[in-house]
Amino acid sequence: MSTTVKLISGDGFTFVIEKNVAEHSPTIKNMLDVSHGGAFTEALTNEIKFPEIKGKVLEKVCQYLYYKHRYAAEGSTDRVPEFQFDLELSLELLMAADYLDC
Repeated sequence: MSTTVKLISGDGFTFVIEKNVAEHSPTIKNMLDVSHGGAFTEALTNEIKFPEIKGKVLEKVCQYLYYKHRYAAEGSTDRVPEFQFDLELSLELLMAADYLDC
């Protein structure tokens, strides 16, 4: 069983991230879930294509998933730094975050 997953943007950029990190997105987790008889091809290939998400946005999504993974493990008493992103990406990030439920 693979410990990484490939996320591919609509403009052809590929991001390889740890599967347990990617699964901080419930949408990605469901796509990779093999317990439902491998309902999604993505569960068999560990490769997910996002034709509507640009590479620069998907890159920031990957960064956020690592951020979320790191700070979800820490207690709520620890100071969590603000997640930084360019304001010009705000709308596209909001749409991607809504779709990926993260």
